Amino acid sequence: MIGSFVAILNQTLMISALPTLMHEFDVPSSTVQWLTTGFMLTNGIMIPITAFLIETFTTRQLFLYAMGIFAE
Repeated sequence: MIGSFVAILNQTLMISALPTLMHEFDVPSSTVQWLTTGFMLTNGIMIPITAFLIETFTTRQLFLYAMGIFAE
C-alpha cells in the first residue's frame, strides 16, 4: 500500500515540477513532456517484469531487495 502511495506521489510531484523544469532549462513544453512519456513507458515495462519476479521470489525478498537498492 505504501508503494502505491509513493508511485502516485512521485507522478504528482513530477507533473507539478514540469513548469519549473521548463523555466530552469529554457526548453519548450513538448520537450519536458518527454519526462512524463518516459515515466509511463518505464512503468509499462516494469509491470510484466514485476509479475515475473513475484512468481520467482517471495514478496518479502522482493521488498527487502528493492528497499536496499533505493536506500543506497
